[in-house]
This record gives sequence, C-alpha cells and structure tokens, in this order.
Amino acid sequence: MEKELLVDEMRKQWGLPGLSMAIVKDGKIVFTKGYGVRDEKKQLPMTEDTVLPIGSTTKSFTSLLLSMLVEEGKLDWDTPVKQYIPWLKLSDPEVTEKVTARDLLCHRTGLPKHDVHGVFCTKENRKEMVEDLQYLPMSAPFRSKLQYSNQMVMLAGYLAEVLTGESWEDLVKERILKPLGMEHTCMTISEMERYENRSKGYLFNGTENLELPYLSLKGIGPAGAINSTAEDMATYLLMQLGHGKKLVSQDSLEEMHKVQMHGTPYFWTMDEITEANYGLGWFVDLYRGHKMVSHGGNTLGFSSLMTLMPEQDFGMILLSNGNSNFMIYALTYAILDRLLGAEEQDWMAKMQGLIGGVFAQMQQAMEERAKNRILDTTPKYEPAAYCGVYTAPGFGEFTVRESGGKLVGDLNGYDAILTHYQKEEFDGLLTLMGVNFPMTFESDKNGRVNGFSAVLEPTVAPIFFQKIA
Repeated sequence: MEKELLVDEMRKQWGLPGLSMAIVKDGKIVFTKGYGVRDEKKQLPMTEDTVLPIGSTTKSFTSLLLSMLVEEGKLDWDTPVKQYIPWLKLSDPEVTEKVTARDLLCHRTGLPKHDVHGVFCTKENRKEMVEDLQYLPMSAPFRSKLQYSNQMVMLAGYLAEVLTGESWEDLVKERILKPLGMEHTCMTISEMERYENRSKGYLFNGTENLELPYLSLKGIGPAGAINSTAEDMATYLLMQLGHGKKLVSQDSLEEMHKVQMHGTPYFWTMDEITEANYGLGWFVDLYRGHKMVSHGGNTLGFSSLMTLMPEQDFGMILLSNGNSNFMIYALTYAILDRLLGAEEQDWMAKMQGLIGGVFAQMQQAMEERAKNRILDTTPKYEPAAYCGVYTAPGFGEFTVRESGGKLVGDLNGYDAILTHYQKEEFDGLLTLMGVNFPMTFESDKNGRVNGFSAVLEPTVAPIFFQKIA
C-alpha cells in the first residue's frame, strides 16, 4: 500500500490526471494498476485496461517485425535498402546507396528530427511519405552521429510492407498482437475511439489540465502510432525478456537490445546513467552499472515509458495521459533503485530540477533572440500582399490569409499564427503543438511577394515555400 500511495502522490504532485502501469518479474506479471482518471470532465477512472497512445514506444514493434523478416531470410540487416526498394531516393546520394535496415532503426543516417514534417506533413499513403524523403536535408555525415528520426523508422516499416506485400498495420496485428493476445491494442486513432475505456490526453499549463485532441500520425505510423494498455504491454514485456510466446529467437532479442550506435538522444545528463546509446528501436543504457533497455513515447497529450532490466529479469510499462510528462521517468528510476537495492533519493525533485534546467536554457535562448531583434521595423507590404498559397516539395502547402488586419495561416490544414518579428521576418506558430519557427518572406524583381524561407528544423538550411496562388 505504501508504494501505491507514493505513486499516486507523485502523480498528483506533477499535475498528471492519470497513470496506468504494469510490472513483470521472473517471467510473471506481478503488478498492474491504474491511478487517477482517464477523463477529467466525467471523472472516469484510469485502469490497467485503459487504452492510451504509446507514441514512440511503437518503434520497438517495428524493430521486432523486421527481426522476424531477418529470421525468415527475407531481409538482411546490413544489405542496402535500395536493393529491396530500387526507386528509393534520399537527399544524400551516398546515404541512398548505402543505408541499411540497421541504420534506419539505430538513427545513424544523418537525418535530423524534422518534427514539423513528421507531424504536420504526414500523408495517408506511406509510399508517398517515402517518396518525400528526398526533400528532407541531412545534417550530419552518414553513420557519424546519433540523430533521432521518426522518418527513418517509418521507412523501416515501409520496407516490411515491400518485402511482404502487406501493410505495416496488418503485419503488426497478425504477427505480434494476435500471437501475444494483445486484444486491446490497436494501430489507429479511429480504432482506439471504438474502446469505451480509452483515455483523453491533457496538457498541464501550471494551474489546470487542458484537454487536447488525439493526434493521428497517418503515414508515419511505424514510428509512433500504436495504442495499448498496461496489461497488454505487460505481455509484450514478458516476450521481450524471453518468456511466454516466442516470436523471435533469443539471438534476435539480444540483437535488438545491444548497442548499435553510440551517443545519447537524451537532453539531460545524470550520474546514475553512465552510458546512453541506442540499439534497434530501443535505448540501451547503463543505469547504476546495470544494462537498461528502454524507450519513451510522446504524442499529443500522452507520455509513455517502457523499461527492461534484462539482468534482473524485470520489466515495467508506464502509460500516462499527460503531454511530455516526465513524472514517469522519476517513478521509473525510483522503482529501479528499489529493485537494485540502491540508496533511495527524491527523484521527483531531481527530475523537476533537470527539466527546469532545460526550460531555463530555452528561455535564455528566447530572451537572446528578443534582445537581438531589430526594433521599430514594419513589413514592407500591407497584409494582403502576403496572402496566398505557398508550397515546398515534401512539406505540402502553407496558406496565408488576413484576419482582422493580422496574418494567419495553416500548414496542410493545421492552424498557424503569424506574428511580425522584424523587417520581413515573422514567427509562425503551429497552434496544435505550440511549434514556433521563423519565416522570412521574399519578393521578386517586380516587388511582389513570391515565397518565404522557414526554419522548420534548426540543424539544416531553411525550407523555401514558393507562392503558387
């Protein structure tokens, strides 16, 4: 009871509406429970059977699927993907020719996150998503740096489709979910909405939780579209630890769980994690000297964290309905300390300090940008001159219109607010996820606005959107 009260107290302290968790140990499910609510307005309870989006935890499913194809002889980890998809074209010719399935799943292709593309430019047709990869600039030499990329895991999922003739969604259902009996796990938001016991997603603004819409990831699904329950995921954890239904060999499990690329994707450092690397669809770290295999997941209104400690035959899944909520990391490390017999510490305070430090750096960068702003400038033209439809290959359409003397717009149907920054530069704010990016309008020799350059990914050159109407 003491542990349960601690969990609920941590949840409340962080402003998290609900949490669902499961723990497995020595081949058995030893704990499942829900805390708080899945729906604040109706005060519906969160349970171990509540369905929530698991976000990027999905990546381990895609890795498992490709491992099956390797064992069947349909795929080789180190054969160039172009031998399976001859028309594949990425923005770097060398990467196009050499990139392998292993490269895709351990984030070493040189492609950065391109989150605006991943969330706001996705298409229903996955083949079209793959065709658009040629327009996404690289930001590091091939195999030189760990750079997390949803698009590359999406390509891995599409590779499975090419090799089998079946959709990624059907493959995961037939080859993973059904054999494991994961009856409440599904692949799309529309499927999740059929479950009465599903959670809404929230963003805590400091005083209250704001309900957010579900985010449909469409074509980029292999990187983050699965929805599941703590109880279903407990069965998945057991399989990953070598218990229950064997979907792949122990050698394949170990291949996924071993370090494939050195370098950390975390934006914090702590003494307890002495190594932070990446495997195939998994983070592979050393926590207090013990191997920790894990993966987090964040999507709009939801955060998850799945953790394996192979040496201790231990696994845990935390599913929450809070947007980018790091309470789940604090709780995970607190439980791991008990598992390992380490001296306990106030992980809530420690994680809040770490996250607070990151936000302080972000705030400092914003203040620095504001300080460098050229004051008392105005746009060259009246608002109407900037209105129109702009397009960039791979990124779709950005429409600008005037409303009440101000400029507003949308990127592929997602609302945006344009605020003048200086001269011809505006700040574009995609309201769905609070993503802000600088955009600079350009004029042709006749003095007409003909496009704008947008910094959609800070590690690469701005993307140019041409005015077409």
